[in-house]
Amino acid sequence: MEKTGVLTLIEVKKINQKRVYEFLYRQKTASKLEIANAINVSLPTVASSLNALIAQGLVSNCGVYDSTGGRKAQIFCCNALARIAIGVELLKERVQIVAVDLYGNTLDEDFLELGFENEASYYSKLGEWINQFVKALPYTDEQNLGVCISLQGLISDDGETITYSEILKCTGVSRSTYQKYIDYPVSLVHDTEAAAQAEVWYRDDITDDAVYIALNRNLGGTLILGNRSDTFKRNGLIEHITLDPDGPLCYCGKQGCAETFCSANSLKEKAGMEFPEFFKKVHGGDSRCSKLWKSYLHCLARLIDDIRMIINCDFIIGGYLLRYINQSDIDILADYVDELCVYKDYGKVGFKISKIGDKAPKLGAALRLINDFIANI
Repeated sequence: MEKTGVLTLIEVKKINQKRVYEFLYRQKTASKLEIANAINVSLPTVASSLNALIAQGLVSNCGVYDSTGGRKAQIFCCNALARIAIGVELLKERVQIVAVDLYGNTLDEDFLELGFENEASYYSKLGEWINQFVKALPYTDEQNLGVCISLQGLISDDGETITYSEILKCTGVSRSTYQKYIDYPVSLVHDTEAAAQAEVWYRDDITDDAVYIALNRNLGGTLILGNRSDTFKRNGLIEHITLDPDGPLCYCGKQGCAETFCSANSLKEKAGMEFPEFFKKVHGGDSRCSKLWKSYLHCLARLIDDIRMIINCDFIIGGYLLRYINQSDIDILADYVDELCVYKDYGKVGFKISKIGDKAPKLGAALRLINDFIANI
């Protein structure tokens, strides 16, 4: 049947339910009158939408407001446990998992020392562990939105294939490979994109464009445009910006990528020692270690300066190295960036430090499922 452009009654009801839910989700609690005034619909429409949402278990009656002389107004709120989401981060040496509610609150988390192998035995062990974790949670399968896996690799636009993963050596592996061993709907996401999404979610000081840089064992970076980390897909290749065309060979096949200068792995290799010892010496004034660290920060500053030539915005610094870095290190980095910038009207570079550190990829993976659910309520 040809569409006439006129909405049906059912479509109008769904739109109103979505508007009511989204407002209530943002506000946490509200009365019928507050909702009606905020979204400019009638009280009977709000009441009908709330009844439908309550029947679905998405909204609850949370009590009444204090009396102002008349009938006490009922308080409505979103049921945070109406749905949960599972986020998983795959690394070469271990796996991390988290369960969150609809507001991103952590319900449970765990990790497993399991070295990645592109073999059926690995996927089987991984699936068994994830299934056990989920089944141990006090929530039904109907509440579970699924399992989103973040990994060090680019994902096809349809979400079905890992199109590039030299780090894990699993290019070409399909989503169905994981789904075969996991009892819940599975989706895949690039780890840096997931981490950026977590940063946007958990903080309210990202109101405009930003760049997220993860100082992990392997460097990562992605754009956040207009307070959204999913504006561009497959956008986490900042680590492969060339800093020196005659520099070290990168795992991608090029020479002198930022990865070869600014990853934690590259720093550790040059230092020749574990990071607790290295940074103790850096912050203690050891000349050799301080020189290596300043060289690292100079390279990171060059990368940031290159990015600023494309987009001048704040930078969010996250990842593994944060556990060792102090504010003095960030101040030195900011000074190096400012020294490199030839456009002084750009102003001093702004840095924000991650509030969730190296938990960001698994949390961001779970939040991707929450975002999709809210968007399609």
